[in-house]
Amino acid sequence: MPTAGSANKAAEQATGRSPRLTERGAVLAMAGCFLIGLLAATLLGWGVLAGLAFVAGCVLAVWYASPPSLLTVVVSPPLLFLGAVVLVSAMTGSGGFVSVVLSSVVTLAGAAPWLAVGMILTVIIACARGLPRCIRDLIRELRSG
Repeated sequence: MPTAGSANKAAEQATGRSPRLTERGAVLAMAGCFLIGLLAATLLGWGVLAGLAFVAGCVLAVWYASPPSLLTVVVSPPLLFLGAVVLVSAMTGSGGFVSVVLSSVVTLAGAAPWLAVGMILTVIIACARGLPRCIRDLIRELRSG
């Protein structure tokens, strides 16, 4: 017996629209991409992978996120990347707290241009997909409060 969810899914596939991620799904996808890229960059010794993973994670998340999720997808990548950097530094580092901090700072400094490019692309794509409407809705909600 078909359910309402399967009917909606079938209708979306019939119209050719791609599936959309929720806020949580987009954040999880970004975090996974960041972690995999940072682990690969650390294990292979190729720092560019960390930056490429950031750009790829941001662009894929904002492209596949549902329009109401765009505000969350735009503001969360820097904090997610910082958390992933600290986690990977702690997992792969051989020293203590100072080693983790220094490794994190070096990784963030090396990835800084990629972080800028990733955020610029994320904002551009999100604006094209409806970010200004999300901001207006947030402001309206806060004023009606």
